[in-house]
Amino acid sequence: VPQLDPEFFVSQLFWLVVTFSFLFLFLWKVSLPRIGSVLEKRENKINNDIETAKQLQIEAEKIQDQIEQKLHNSKEQNISLIKNSTVNLQNKASEELLKLDNELNKKIEKSAKVIENNKKESLKQIHEQIHEITKLTLSKLSSVQINDQEIKESVANARSGVKH
Repeated sequence: VPQLDPEFFVSQLFWLVVTFSFLFLFLWKVSLPRIGSVLEKRENKINNDIETAKQLQIEAEKIQDQIEQKLHNSKEQNISLIKNSTVNLQNKASEELLKLDNELNKKIEKSAKVIENNKKESLKQIHEQIHEITKLTLSKLSSVQINDQEIKESVANARSGVKH
């Protein structure tokens, strides 16, 4: 076995040094710089991505705050609109009720006047009929002729004694 033969040790050591030197120089000058540049690019990309993520998170928080503020403002405006609408509807309802009350009061007053006029007219007609009945009754019962003025005075005297 030549690997264990001592006369080949020097030759083997020479080629070992040459091979490992070449391997060391190759790794040092070619492979390690490439690996280093790849690692540096990855680190830069990761740092850029982290920085971008932080900026996006800050922007998202700002947008969320704006949305929450707009929602809060919208809720306040809705509450204000509802209150104003309620007050306006109550005021309009009150106005309509007052108008209806006024119209009903006017109609009641008008109806009361009509009833009062009808009552007066009816009483006038009743008095005229009483006057006619009295005149006819007296003419049938007695042969005394009484003029209309005397009958009116008698009916007026009798009426003043009776309360309505």
